[in-house]
Amino acid sequence: MTLTSLLPTLRDSIPTPLDAGAWPAHTHATPDDVVMAGVSLLRIVDLCATPCVHTGPAVIAWSGGMASPTESTTVVAATVTAADAGGIRLDAVFHGHAPLWREARLIGRVSHAYERQSAVFGADGTVGIGVVLLPSDVRVGDVIAVPCPGAIGVGDVRPARVR
Repeated sequence: MTLTSLLPTLRDSIPTPLDAGAWPAHTHATPDDVVMAGVSLLRIVDLCATPCVHTGPAVIAWSGGMASPTESTTVVAATVTAADAGGIRLDAVFHGHAPLWREARLIGRVSHAYERQSAVFGADGTVGIGVVLLPSDVRVGDVIAVPCPGAIGVGDVRPARVR
């Protein structure tokens, strides 16, 4: 439990901490964004729309944040397309990937709502692909960022178009 979980109004001035080993090297949080090696995830979303990805070097375990020369970590940004008490649906698919749902975070706005667990559903109707702890006021149009180990292409998370 973090200070921002106990007192959500602090999110205006203190970013919710992230596990540096789960995100790409040189990643830090701001109150409403994730910045990876100087690149804002919100800016990537502005340029590319969602779902989108940003891949960077993984952090070597127990190294104090040193970037791996061989391993990668990808951050997926996805938009909430449906939200209710039962969970949230994202505009991305996660087949064959291992998202670190414990690290998922709301970007693009600061919420003062307390957190609650929500089930995650994929764009293709995949049921229960994960459980996240997010502010209870997550709504349609919000953007969620989640790190995934390995290199993932944008084509891997975009749902197939129905013809």
